[in-house]
Amino acid sequence: MRPILILTKNLLIEQQLQNQLQHLNYEVLCSVELLNQLKMNAQSMRNKMDSQRNFQKSFLMDYQAIILSETISDSEIQELIANSQIIKQILLRKVVEEPSKREKERLKNMGSVDWILVDNSIHRLREQLSEKLSVHQNDESIITFLYQDEGLTSDTAQLKNSLSKREKMTLECLYKFQGKVVSREDLCSYIWNEEPSKSRLSQTSMLIRKIKEKMKRLGFHDEMIQTIWGEGYLLSNNFSNNRIQAR
Repeated sequence: MRPILILTKNLLIEQQLQNQLQHLNYEVLCSVELLNQLKMNAQSMRNKMDSQRNFQKSFLMDYQAIILSETISDSEIQELIANSQIIKQILLRKVVEEPSKREKERLKNMGSVDWILVDNSIHRLREQLSEKLSVHQNDESIITFLYQDEGLTSDTAQLKNSLSKREKMTLECLYKFQGKVVSREDLCSYIWNEEPSKSRLSQTSMLIRKIKEKMKRLGFHDEMIQTIWGEGYLLSNNFSNNRIQAR
């Protein structure tokens, strides 16, 4: 299941919604910085190189839905939708009170497919997301694992469904060099298709940590992915011969 992105100008007021989403087992990113980056990118989109546009599109496509906070003005949303790549995602506008019929129509015309209340109950939130995101449940990348000697287990499907697109790409890269150490820099370049930066290198390490944590929770071998300090990461030779496809 791909994560949900909350764009906001104030992280504190999104805590309740973020907690509800996590309670419903959604992976969530809540960001002010990303909103600011998208706004700057939208303003300078005409001057962007194709590679920059493609990178922004690729990054945003990692999220199955984008929730637009009530702290963002309608005019800012219209500019983002008109000049960026977020139109490809399901958009949910967070509002203070239930909109009128006319307001709902305006939201749709603006590009937002639905709305959620600031003080929404977790029951209503669950049903709204179930309805709106159901069309994407079969739109996940195909990835097949055979981690253990006894073959495919029920935990394998759980692991597959728990991985984000970037996590799947991380495993895909390690698989290409199975049995050999992959440097953090090479892994970073593969995942983001750009020169490694301190920020990207840090995110790459975080992806490895998350994958290991998810594997551990599901009972997979601890040494399936080894960290070779000062060199990089090594995928065990016990890994499946089946190809990993993250795209």
